[in-house]
Amino acid sequence: MAETAFPAWAPRELVCPSCEKLLREPIIFPCGAALCKTCLPESRQRQKGITFPVLETRQKVYRCLCDKVHAVMDCGVDVIASSIMNTIHEELQRQPTSEDDGGVEGGFLAGLSKVLRPEFDCPICFELFEQPVTTPCGHTYCQPCLESITVLGEDLYCPVCRQALTLNGVPFLSRYPENHVVTRLISLLWPEELEARKEIPPAPPPRRDEIPIFALVTAIPTMKMPLRVFEPRYRLMMKRVLRGNKEFGMTTVDPKTGKESEVGTVLRIEAHRLLANGDYVIKAVGTRRFKVVERRIKDEYTMARVEPFGDMSFEEEEALEALETGNTTDDAPEAVETNLSPAKDTAPAPTPTTTIDITGSLDTTSTRDLMAFAFGRAMTHRISDLNIPNEPSKFTWWFAHKLREPKRYDFLVERSVRRRLKTCCRQFIELERTGMNPWSYRLHFALRRFPLPISTVVLIVFLCLWVS
Repeated sequence: MAETAFPAWAPRELVCPSCEKLLREPIIFPCGAALCKTCLPESRQRQKGITFPVLETRQKVYRCLCDKVHAVMDCGVDVIASSIMNTIHEELQRQPTSEDDGGVEGGFLAGLSKVLRPEFDCPICFELFEQPVTTPCGHTYCQPCLESITVLGEDLYCPVCRQALTLNGVPFLSRYPENHVVTRLISLLWPEELEARKEIPPAPPPRRDEIPIFALVTAIPTMKMPLRVFEPRYRLMMKRVLRGNKEFGMTTVDPKTGKESEVGTVLRIEAHRLLANGDYVIKAVGTRRFKVVERRIKDEYTMARVEPFGDMSFEEEEALEALETGNTTDDAPEAVETNLSPAKDTAPAPTPTTTIDITGSLDTTSTRDLMAFAFGRAMTHRISDLNIPNEPSKFTWWFAHKLREPKRYDFLVERSVRRRLKTCCRQFIELERTGMNPWSYRLHFALRRFPLPISTVVLIVFLCLWVS
């Protein structure tokens, strides 16, 4: 197809930064850049530096013009921009060349606005795009609309093609890139409608994410939590929860200030028993984390509007490991702020025979080796039980469940699996430096979980020393 002349009115957002021509079949990158499909850099296999998450679908990468490395699966054909640019190319082919001082250009833009207007309605709200963002599958939505359909604890799927945008609750991208092509064309073709759109007050946040809060201790995701509910206010809360979806939130209370924590865990009731005196015996399991946005009191217990609080995205986790290990040759990461359950195609789980010496070099150790070290130590000493998870994210929650406050809460608010693993390794190194044997390991963790009278502690210590 013959190349169309570059029109004077075309903004830079419509121009490919590689070939300096109007975009054709634009591919949008997580950084927001858009390139013609034919101008894409050659994809290549990751060489080193990234050991978690090890997903086969994330092993091929592009090096962007911004010098960042993006997984191929995070870069997709921009569906709406492709349709728009095809229309623009067709209209330009039909447009006669002219040296007029803008008359033809003005007529062209007016005609273009009529032809393109239906393309610029959000598939969710059916209004003109507001803060348009594009998902990895290439579909564009208003950012507020996409946030409105995100349900706490559930995986998010593209409303158009149903492609997964998260995996086990963890997003692939830290944020969806702004669609600069759509944003610029809206401001160019429909400035009045854009201003009118901004004046519409935002819809109130949905109340479906409001949950009852049980203020007690730090509950851990994936871990079981036995409870005996005897306070009248919480009896009433449990009665209502059991009639509903059987889920409630649990937060801890700061003993110094008496304030409830901002981050908590949603618990799902698996079994319950109502005693003769009205108490409830509950068996629950942690499912996911949340952050409290707003609290209110209902019948003497707390109801909270919450938002999801999950692990950092795949993109951020990969960048963090490459940054800390210094393996930036193949994956030049951007700095990340201070998590995830890989799918079936993750790397093989470490075995109890794994022996890795990482003392003194935790920060530069790969995530895979951190997991192998911690898992190997846990299996060697058989702390508390034999059911030790061999998946990194679940392992860190298993480990956190053995701790007391405030370290348990520190695990809960950490969004990086890698950082949680480093904390696990530091704990094992600390215990080994004190010369503790397997019996001492069990005692150490038991005392962290269950505070005992000093006489009982002395007796247990004596028995452990006598046995060893």
